[in-house]
Amino acid sequence: MPPRRRVSELMNPDVVCLAPEMTVAEAQKLLAARGVSGAPVVDGQGQAIGVISQSDLVRHQARRVTAGQSGRFYSDMEEYQDIAELPVDLSQTPIRELMSAHVFSVTRDTGVAAAASIMRDRHIHRLLVTERGRLVGVVSSLDLLMVVVENG
Repeated sequence: MPPRRRVSELMNPDVVCLAPEMTVAEAQKLLAARGVSGAPVVDGQGQAIGVISQSDLVRHQARRVTAGQSGRFYSDMEEYQDIAELPVDLSQTPIRELMSAHVFSVTRDTGVAAAASIMRDRHIHRLLVTERGRLVGVVSSLDLLMVVVENG
């Protein structure tokens, strides 16, 4: 029987991290530049407080929100109502408003099958890898798929 594969063999230790105050535009630019589809959001102490994906960012940008709908403009005077219909630039939204605060993590010693089960059960595409609460890597569903390809 082959030895049990561990997350440490697949994880990417070069983790792209985002700050909660980054804007959607800044996050999209960084994720695209680094070629990743999502990243953990970390606080000033480096603790993971959330996760955001390119899909979250694109979905947010695709919404059409007007100044009136967002609460950024209000007037009951008819001559100003056209201002309420102006679109709001959603690219400047801080990612803390969009991120998922549900952070799922495993350790380096977690088995690949266990990590895959967590991803399947939680409907997520990445798991943070932590050691004593410190972020040391990320393992994605594509990383796990490589195991299937290698063994297939």
